[in-house]
Amino acid sequence: MAFKSRVICDQEAETMDHILLGCSFSREVWAAWVQRLHLQSLVLLQEQGAIQWWLSTRKRLPKMIRRSFDSLFFLIGWLLWKERNGRTFNREATSAAQMDVLIHEEIDAWCLAGYKQLRSLLALL
Repeated sequence: MAFKSRVICDQEAETMDHILLGCSFSREVWAAWVQRLHLQSLVLLQEQGAIQWWLSTRKRLPKMIRRSFDSLFFLIGWLLWKERNGRTFNREATSAAQMDVLIHEEIDAWCLAGYKQLRSLLALL
């Protein structure tokens, strides 16, 4: 019998798609950023895999922010994965609001380090 972890939202098995987009915690994190960037037209579809959603979504964005969106997608995905691991292995959990702050801090750090792709995205804030 396979072990099926349910650490983040305790609703479904934690597949990559579920961790990145499907669980209630991830959806709350994404909803905050979609709203903040004035991209409410981006709908998170649970039936769609994370990579399929990212590829189809980026096509609907203006070309000038696609690479920034790519960076944001992977940055948020990485931080969601780290959150899952923190909950699994360290029994430490952050709230969606705290995750929002962590994402913003990470973006700021990347921009200070000279990563220009995220600067165009921050212009939408």
